[in-house]
Amino acid sequence: MTEREGREPVITIDGPAGAGKSTVGRRLSERLGYRFIDTGAMYRALALSVDEAGLSPDDEAKLSAHLEGVEVRLQGDRVLLNGRDVTAAIRTARISGLTSRLTRHAIVREKVTPLQRREAAQGGVVLEGRDTGTVVCPDAEVKFYLDATLDERARRRKAEFAAQGVQVDFAAVRSEIAQRDTDDTARALAPLRKADDAIEVDSSALAIDEVVERMLAEVARRRRGGGRTAAPRAGRR
Repeated sequence: MTEREGREPVITIDGPAGAGKSTVGRRLSERLGYRFIDTGAMYRALALSVDEAGLSPDDEAKLSAHLEGVEVRLQGDRVLLNGRDVTAAIRTARISGLTSRLTRHAIVREKVTPLQRREAAQGGVVLEGRDTGTVVCPDAEVKFYLDATLDERARRRKAEFAAQGVQVDFAAVRSEIAQRDTDDTARALAPLRKADDAIEVDSSALAIDEVVERMLAEVARRRRGGGRTAAPRAGRR
């Protein structure tokens, strides 16, 4: 995908679990009037379908046959799996772990990546995930890599569970996120990494609005013709 004259830019936000990508991405898209695409939700929906079918995430032959009959669509903030709203059902620890295992397989990414590129093709979108700036939209006009310390990410995830009425142990959440980091960065296929031309933002000590304002400033700079040269790392004060 290449930059088109007169087309609104494609913005990508990559980063590890718990960095705040979804929250920041939604807020940024609202401020810009862009569409928000949660690429991870698409993988989560596939993971839910695999879980419900009772399949092993390591059985590629059965996975391939199963995926042929699965349709995932985004409708606003809702995630539809074969027409069924699974927005809430995909936000569990079980599905998170299963998603990480599934995304190691080429057949899974071959199913989802073209859908994500199609969603972004017209521009005016904010995508968040783990490979949106490196694999899905490598020619995106503006790329961010959002990060935070492991402890801060675990604290945020624990707070998310608490808001849902679920009490979890901090150490267990921290361990789970650390393992997810290892899985995401060490996998051979589309590993989590910062794109060379992405602006890194450390959100550990920043409020959501502060992160969004920094991103808006960078988008404005690019629109003025500031180019793609990576800005200095922004973050902790």
